[in-house]
Amino acid sequence: MKRTVVAITAAAILLIGLAGCGTKERDELRVKVTTLEQQLAKANSDLAAKETELTEARGSLQAAQSAQAQAQSQLDNLNAELTRAKAELQKSKGTVKKKKK
Repeated sequence: MKRTVVAITAAAILLIGLAGCGTKERDELRVKVTTLEQQLAKANSDLAAKETELTEARGSLQAAQSAQAQAQSQLDNLNAELTRAKAELQKSKGTVKKKKK
């Protein structure tokens, strides 16, 4: 009977010791999980901000490309007009030379 009491007491002490150790490990794991969840939430928030920034940048790029296309069209029109004006000038010079002779 004495052995049984000693065995039960030893088992109880062992279980209490293991339970305490397990609690510490669980608490450490809970802290790690909480930290990782916070890091994940921050990473998701940063990602959302970067996606918004990227969308805005794409909009700005599209607007700039549209403005560039309009400027190129105007440049092409001005170059065509300049070419016509130069041709008219050459034609006028030829007419003036003929009249002087």
